[in-house]
Amino acid sequence: MSGDIIDDIINFQNSSEWYINNGIPYRRGYLLHGPPGTGKTSFILAIAGKLRLNICYLNLSSGNIDDDGLNRALNDAPAHSIILLEDIDSIFVQRHSISQEGNQKAQITFSGLLNALDGVRSQEG
Repeated sequence: MSGDIIDDIINFQNSSEWYINNGIPYRRGYLLHGPPGTGKTSFILAIAGKLRLNICYLNLSSGNIDDDGLNRALNDAPAHSIILLEDIDSIFVQRHSISQEGNQKAQITFSGLLNALDGVRSQEG
C-alpha cells in the first residue's frame, strides 16, 4: 500500500502542467483513519523521509486557530511539504465545532475547513 501512495505522490509532483492545462486545481489530499497507535503519523513521517518532504503540523483541536488562521497557515506552508492535520475528527460532531460551555477559544467551522482544504483561496501544489 505505501508504494501505491508514494507512486501517486511522485506522479502528482510530476504532473502540475497537466493540472494547469486542464483547469484542475493542483492539489492532493489523503485521509488516513484508524484507531490511535496504528501508525498513521509514523507512516506520514516515513513518506516524508522517503520523498524528502517537509512536514507542517497543524493541531486544530487546540482552540487557538479559527477559519482565517487555518487558511493563512495553509497558504503560508512552504512548497514541497506535507501538511499534517492530526485528529481532525475530534473537532467536529455532525459538522458542528465542539466547544465547551463558557469557552471563548477560536473555532474552526466545518465549512471553513473544507474551504481551506479545497476552496477558491486554497494554495496550489
